[in-house]
Parts: sequence; C-alpha cells; structure tokens
Amino acid sequence: MLAKLYMWWRALGTGLCFAGFGICSLIATPTVLPVMLLWPATPATRQRRIRVFISYAFRALLAAIATLRLGWVDVEGREWLAQAQGQLVVATHPMYLDVVALISLLPDADCVVKSKTLRNPFIRSFAKAAGYISNEDSVSFVDACINSIQSGRTLIVFPQGTRSIPGEPLYFKRGVAQVALRSHCKIMPVMIHCSPPALIKNTQWYQVPDRPWRLLVKVYPPQTLASLGHCDILPYGVAARHLTKTLENFFSQQLANHEYANPRTETAHHRFA
Repeated sequence: MLAKLYMWWRALGTGLCFAGFGICSLIATPTVLPVMLLWPATPATRQRRIRVFISYAFRALLAAIATLRLGWVDVEGREWLAQAQGQLVVATHPMYLDVVALISLLPDADCVVKSKTLRNPFIRSFAKAAGYISNEDSVSFVDACINSIQSGRTLIVFPQGTRSIPGEPLYFKRGVAQVALRSHCKIMPVMIHCSPPALIKNTQWYQVPDRPWRLLVKVYPPQTLASLGHCDILPYGVAARHLTKTLENFFSQQLANHEYANPRTETAHHRFA
C-alpha cells in the first residue's frame, strides 16, 4: 500500500510540476516576454536574453522535480561544455526532459525543436522569440543550423528527431551529418540516459516508474570530422551516410557500456546538477 501511495504521489507531483510550469509560461508570455522584446538592444542580444531566461526557467523546473523527489539530473564531463561555442551538440533523446536538461546547462544555445513545439500554446511565443529552429522543412532546417554555427553559437540537435523507444536500436536522421559536413564544425557528443525509463515515447506523464528516475547527461570531448572517420575525398552523400552511421555506432556502444556497468541505478542520492 505504501508503495502504491508513493507512486500516486509521484504521478501527482509530476502533474503539478508540469501544470505549474505551464501556468507560469502563460503568465510570462504577456508580461515578461514583451519587456524583453521591447528593451533596447540588437535583435541578437534580444534573442540571447530570451534564451537565457528560458534556460533559468528550465533549471527551476528541474529543481522543483528534484525537490519533490520525482527524479534528478546528473552531469558528467561538465568541463567540456565551456568549449561548446560554435559547435554542434549531438545528443540522444530517451525522455521528454532531455531538451530541458541540455538548455539548462547551455543558456545561450540554439536548439532544433519539433514543429509542433512551435505550435504549443505554453511555450511557442518564447521558442519563436528565442530563434529556435524548426525541423519541419529539411532544406531550411539545414541552412538555419549552418547559419547558427557559423555565427559562433552552440547548436543542440537530437538526431533521432523524436524520443527513442527502450530496447530498440538507435536510428539517426542524416540532417545532423549534413549540417556538420557543410559547416565543417566540431561535434560534441552527449549521451543522455534515463534509469528507470520515465516520460518516454508512447506513455502518459502520469505513468511513473516504480522509483525516482535518474537522468544522466554525459558530455564527451569535442570531435573533429576527421576523428570521426570523415575523408574529404568521399562523395557528399556517402560521407553523410558514413558519419551518420559512425554516430549511431558510437552512441549505441556508449549506451551499452553504461547499461552493462550500471544494471540498476541506486537512488540514495537525489540531486539536481
């Protein structure tokens, strides 16, 4: 009975966190956002101001989740984030809060989001004002990503395009490889792993696991295209397929190693990092 009550509490707490965030977003849209947009500055400075505000809002959401003992975020390799400027941050996407965790760690980053995110009434105004990039049109998506990187900004991309399904192999879309090859940028891999699985694809927010989740964000050193096996003599299409497969294999191996080394995550220490 106590176990069931604990699960009910965590389901209720999850709903309260999301509802609270949504209400705050609706309030901030007609109040805070106009002030940030009208405050004298260049367009680039306005976008940066809004992205930083979003980052702190996401940190507040994760802190609330950790305070209620619903789950927590751990970060490994945090020191590499200082080198993220002008790079392509490529991350796995196991749960709903992946983008929240990464943006909270990279306040001034651009981010590729689903087109439906830009239609979400709770966050669409802030997402558009921040200049986040929609993945709806593949051609404009690649051009916008290249422009972001060449402007010296950090760009967060989830090459799966959607949340992964536990137990199924990773499948990356080639858009990320096309962006990297055309911009000649470094790639910063970020493995994100959630244990136990929570807020995954094809589940509802109230379907909580039997214990608090731990979201591991593991940042790896930046990689050049050459270090990932790219050869300039390869035709463009072949190079994109090769780079995509290399990234798939890298992340699949890292996830397999993590699962082998940590068959069950301990929950003695709950913390927001």
